[in-house]
Amino acid sequence: MSQKMKLVPSPTCSCGLEDQTTEHILQRCTILERLRKIVWPTAVSLYSKLYGGKEDLEKTASFVSLSGLTV
Repeated sequence: MSQKMKLVPSPTCSCGLEDQTTEHILQRCTILERLRKIVWPTAVSLYSKLYGGKEDLEKTASFVSLSGLTV
């Protein structure tokens, strides 16, 4: 949607590997890999990060806040 509205010049993530989608940011972005390992020391599914219990969602909110990403 941001690309369609021309709010950003490109949908590509700053890491340059793929589009900056929710899945990419929460699961694969190399720039955020260190932070991701701090928040989730073990592998966690995307589903749990987005639709899990209260603790899962608090971790996701914390990750997004700490990442410095803006919408």
